[in-house]
Amino acid sequence: MSVPEIIPAPDMTTDELVALLTRANEAYRTGNPIIDDDTFDHIYLAELKKREPEHPYLDQVQPDTVGAGSSKIRHTEPMLSTDKAYNQEEVTAFVVRVQKAADAQEIPSADIRFRITPKLDGMAARYSDGILATRGNGQLGNDITRNIKRGLVMLEGEKAGVRENTGVGEIVIPEQYFNDVLADSFSHPRNFVTGLIGADNLSEEAKEAMQDGAVQFVPYSGLKASECDVEDLLADAEGLCEKIEKACIYPLDGSVIDVLNLELRIEMGATNHHHNWQIAKKSKGVTAVAEIEGITWRTGRTRRITPVLNVKTINLSGADISNVTGHNAGNVKNLNVGVGAHIEIVRSGEVIPKLLGVVKPGKDADIPDLCPACKAPAKMEKDFLVCQGETCVAQIEAQLQHFFNTLGNIDLFGPSTINTLVENDIRDLAAIYKLQASDFEGMGFGPKQSTNLVAQLERSRSEEVEDWRLLAAFGIHHLGKGDAKKLLAVYKLEALDQLTSEQLIEIPGFGEITAESIPKSIALHWLAMKTIIDLGFNLRKEEKFDVTESVITDQFIVFTGAMQSSRDDMKAAAQRLGANVQSAVNKKTNYLVIGEKVGAKKIEKAESLGTKVVTEAEYLVMIGAES
Repeated sequence: MSVPEIIPAPDMTTDELVALLTRANEAYRTGNPIIDDDTFDHIYLAELKKREPEHPYLDQVQPDTVGAGSSKIRHTEPMLSTDKAYNQEEVTAFVVRVQKAADAQEIPSADIRFRITPKLDGMAARYSDGILATRGNGQLGNDITRNIKRGLVMLEGEKAGVRENTGVGEIVIPEQYFNDVLADSFSHPRNFVTGLIGADNLSEEAKEAMQDGAVQFVPYSGLKASECDVEDLLADAEGLCEKIEKACIYPLDGSVIDVLNLELRIEMGATNHHHNWQIAKKSKGVTAVAEIEGITWRTGRTRRITPVLNVKTINLSGADISNVTGHNAGNVKNLNVGVGAHIEIVRSGEVIPKLLGVVKPGKDADIPDLCPACKAPAKMEKDFLVCQGETCVAQIEAQLQHFFNTLGNIDLFGPSTINTLVENDIRDLAAIYKLQASDFEGMGFGPKQSTNLVAQLERSRSEEVEDWRLLAAFGIHHLGKGDAKKLLAVYKLEALDQLTSEQLIEIPGFGEITAESIPKSIALHWLAMKTIIDLGFNLRKEEKFDVTESVITDQFIVFTGAMQSSRDDMKAAAQRLGANVQSAVNKKTNYLVIGEKVGAKKIEKAESLGTKVVTEAEYLVMIGAES
């Protein structure tokens, strides 16, 4: 898909401006943004507001198109958008409006309460009466319930004191999972999620994420929030939002600040676009436009060949930028980001900035047909260019680099050192750990540097490191840091050559795809892994509580509804009795323990899957807690 050139906002007619805003919104909601939020809000939307503040476009919820081919669902209450603030001044203006409404209701300023909640950067949806629907145009959404059967995890929030997964929320993927498993292939978690939800056929990455339970519907009511008063919000909105955002495990797009006083909500009301008693505090991304001068192709440890866009050097957030990640070959080809293209980029602490969109297309990008590292044939596999060589030198270097980076307790073994080792035919970890100072000197390293390299190798073995970190460092496909930690909480590192798919799938968090592939990959690489394990690394294992054998040992259990006991205490007690506590019922669940006010559909679903449904009282008798 070619992106047309975006001309400056003041030079556009109003119709052109609205057309661009509509097109940009559609691209954003389908996971293929052509401009970033900041540009959308502060340049093009701001121009329309200044020019025609009463334009109908400004008073409507922009529709999403995900799942557009599915049946339509009318929301019981409109799902509105949220007005935005980018700085303390704009938050202050919001607070002033709230105070005026409070004066009209004769509510003292000191009695006004606000809630701050993380603003998830995913796909808005509502779950009610067994149906999951997108926001759509705010009135009508698209039915995407089929994704629950595909593996979408329905997490619980809290409503009127009852834990349940109904209500308005966001479909997201944990940021750590995205970074560990998907970041090499996809530009942003939201893009991955929106593409997955609307797809008729799931990609292998999407199937894996579903199987791993990584794609989740998170009700807003289930998010950790904080409360504050007028004085707090006027003094430090940025700090309050930053504190709540740091505690969230999902990708964020800022924070949501809303008024808690019901009478104030009623007084302030809503437009057709947003609630007046609520505002989104967003971080203003630092962006710039750069011109592409060339593309460098690099082969990684999975043999995927990724593009780095070489741009005319510009200064962005204090750094001189000359390289921008192009994500994958398909992205470069579809966007026409060849030489001469003008692209919008953002840098938020990344070493290599990210491509946000195309301002002006360039020449067609040349996709290489040979691996730049080993000159073996390269083929397109969906959006990815993949080296077909079995012993690609770039792959070997990337694997070695991954090991030392993931291990995290060793210095000096960066790209330059690894490159020199590989050029001298030192191409596996066992060979590296056997090297002496004289060997390093023979490869051209200085005497002092050679001594330091040997010392660092010794340090990596003697300095304490988590066992799961060593396992993740081996680069087993589908086995990142999080899953390595889960696996070693159940099985010993030294015995993983005996691991079976049947054993792995019984561990919460592993699905059929990963359970099938991980044991095979471990078996294939076990000889090399065992050689390194036997070097005697100082491994620290996660502390585990003692498990007492019981009738629920090795059983899968879900707790739901309002319990007489603390839900967290019941989960912890079940784990001490050897049970696997899940967040949602699936085909592996043995028991659904219900409290009060549990929906009939949840019980019906459990029974249809063969799960035994027991009350809290029956459960306590079953485990011997009550007689």
